Amino acid sequence: MRYKVTLDKPGKKDVVVPFLKKGETAEVLGLVLGGKRGDYELNVIMEHKVGQTKGRVEIRGFAKNGARVKVTGLIKIDKKAQEVDDFLEMRVLMLDDKSWAVVEPRLEIEANQVKASHAATVSKINEEELFYLASRGIDREEAEELIVDGFLKDITDKIKSNV
Repeated sequence: MRYKVTLDKPGKKDVVVPFLKKGETAEVLGLVLGGKRGDYELNVIMEHKVGQTKGRVEIRGFAKNGARVKVTGLIKIDKKAQEVDDFLEMRVLMLDDKSWAVVEPRLEIEANQVKASHAATVSKINEEELFYLASRGIDREEAEELIVDGFLKDITDKIKSNV
């Protein structure tokens, strides 16, 4: 099953994915588009109640114009849920000094035969990338837009596809 979530205005969204049958797979694709002042909060929970399940979470976002972005993720694997494979990835790009972002990945693993990991970053646009694009005649605003589009592209492409 594929879950698609977009948070494009201030607010809060919770996504809970329960794994109740062996062999289940689920993917959560999320975008947090913090383009205006306000609080954006996305919380994703992957609950593995049984074993032999597979999950993937990919979240991308940005914060600008005073947006406050918070992304939390939890992979929870019960004691009986052996042979689980799950990965949680959350990345947010900061576009100005008026905004902030925080990402909080967590793993709660009670089983001992699992594969679970996470990756999380909050970063600014690389000034060298902006300089390179400026040297090609692209103004800063357009360069930032190109970089953000590229940063979000993997997720936007997957959200648009019906696969």
